[in-house]
Amino acid sequence: MDVAHFCGDNAVVNRVEAPVAFILVNDRKDFATFYETPQTRYEGFFAAHGDTFIKTLSRIVKHGVADRLEFYHDENVAARRYGAKTELYSVIPNEPVLVYEASGKDTLLVRLDMRDQFYIPQWGRNYDFSEHGDAVIVRYSDDRVTEPVYLAVLHDGNFSPLGSWVPVEYGRDKERYSEPAVLYEYELGRFNAKRLVFAFGASEAQAVALAEHYADHTRIGLLQQPRPKLKRAGVRVDSVQKHIAAQGAEDALDALFIDDRMLAGMPWFTKAWVRDELISLPALPKERARAVIAKYIHGDWGGGRLPVIFGGRNCCSDGLGLLSWAVLFGRISLDDKDKQALAFKLMRAIDELEETENEYGFIPSHERESWMDSLARTGYPVETQALYSKVLHLGEFLTESDYYKKKRATLLKNIHTHYFIDGYLHDRLYDDTMRPNVFLAALFAPELLTKVEWESCFDKVLPALWLEWGGLASVDKRHESFCHISVGEHDTSYHNGDSWFFVNNIAALVLRNINADKYAKYIDAILDASTRETLWHNYAGRPGEISSARALESWGCGLQGFSAAAYVYLSNREPIRRRSLGSLFAQPSKWQKSQLQKRLTAPFHMF
Repeated sequence: MDVAHFCGDNAVVNRVEAPVAFILVNDRKDFATFYETPQTRYEGFFAAHGDTFIKTLSRIVKHGVADRLEFYHDENVAARRYGAKTELYSVIPNEPVLVYEASGKDTLLVRLDMRDQFYIPQWGRNYDFSEHGDAVIVRYSDDRVTEPVYLAVLHDGNFSPLGSWVPVEYGRDKERYSEPAVLYEYELGRFNAKRLVFAFGASEAQAVALAEHYADHTRIGLLQQPRPKLKRAGVRVDSVQKHIAAQGAEDALDALFIDDRMLAGMPWFTKAWVRDELISLPALPKERARAVIAKYIHGDWGGGRLPVIFGGRNCCSDGLGLLSWAVLFGRISLDDKDKQALAFKLMRAIDELEETENEYGFIPSHERESWMDSLARTGYPVETQALYSKVLHLGEFLTESDYYKKKRATLLKNIHTHYFIDGYLHDRLYDDTMRPNVFLAALFAPELLTKVEWESCFDKVLPALWLEWGGLASVDKRHESFCHISVGEHDTSYHNGDSWFFVNNIAALVLRNINADKYAKYIDAILDASTRETLWHNYAGRPGEISSARALESWGCGLQGFSAAAYVYLSNREPIRRRSLGSLFAQPSKWQKSQLQKRLTAPFHMF
């Protein structure tokens, strides 16, 4: 199938052999995503409902095979062409409503899979439907959705009810060992129509009212508007493709952001994962970045570790460091009140972390607390120590205290001594395994090594990790645990071979900052591969999560926030050292000078 992107004055098309989907997200974060044929139980129309998502429509089945998928970036709509026939999908910006339109009437089979996003009941799934004029109203409940929810389907033709259950196999779920790869779905019936409006509601009246309100909403006229001429993508990735991919990355970040949080990804990382949110923060518009930081400043988190998911209980070892790095790297300006609040929390956290330090001042990561959470990776990961230096760095800026300045200098010296061995940074203390975490350390703390030392590090690590299609393996290809094929939900390859697009993009950015000429081959190959993945793999126009090591593929979450952010950093050619070390705040306030300096002479409990 051909995949085409229309973005401003640019338009490009390419032949794609693997299954590819589109995803549409509205302001409420309701989202619709569909492949041409069933590929995953995570495709369909999902409506935000409280603190979860309810899956509603599974798919609209029609005769024929699409010959082209078109994604219209500026309008947030997707279309499929079947020869002379066309169908178009759009989501209403502020309502849980999906609109399907076609160029002519056709027989459309509507298949439902209503349930909580992550819950798959085997029994007790209760569908009831009735007709109300041109609307079919579906009432659904199960042992988790105990309060019934409703889906109204408004049509402009005829409806023939079925009410039958059919098994559906999901190809991509099967390939990634994600069970169950077969589910029974509910065939509501066949519509002879060219227009369907799907509206979700907590009551029948709400669902029907929404559907009727958008009865005349149409976007199909967009397909008749003048468009730039499609240019077929060649062997080489050109500037047009990079421009569209960069816009897709920006749009992905926008799609994931709501209120004061950024969801980690879609269709299944639909929570504000602390690590994903914070590493993406400097790529967000300033007002959004400040809203996220305010959430942390005024939120309830104690101790030296932040939760994996904001508001959760499980902790990660790098969260506080990423918060500190995000404020510094993102150059987030804070008023005196927020500086004071953050400084209090940061000092408390440092006091706790100091109690866990080893003899070198390193802080530990407990089992599955690092970003490589499919591995135990206990001990002292290199990127965690680099991030701890950012905690001290922020403490220095907030308090104007020499205590944190000296402590940070000692930590950096000890990291250099105990990790930079044989010309490269070891992955953990006493673990000389080569992993791409050296590039994360370089992003977070470029001052850790000199330019010459960084080049020495990369000259040794790159050959061990490099994948000729334009990525980095997550472990040395010679390592006994290396797996060249992504095996999905099994832990075998996830951090022992699979290539992570966010890491690849960060690596290319770091290499550009260290020596753009010397590492041009790697930089260009990574940028090309990430661009191809964004445009032509899995979710068309959205950066994904991982690839197998063997070849450029797209597995895992189809829309991944930190992959998008890292692509933005790379596209913008962020100057890492200048942004990491540049002065953050204006002159210290009276409060900073008179109060926080007491940290050196007073017991902490006074605060």
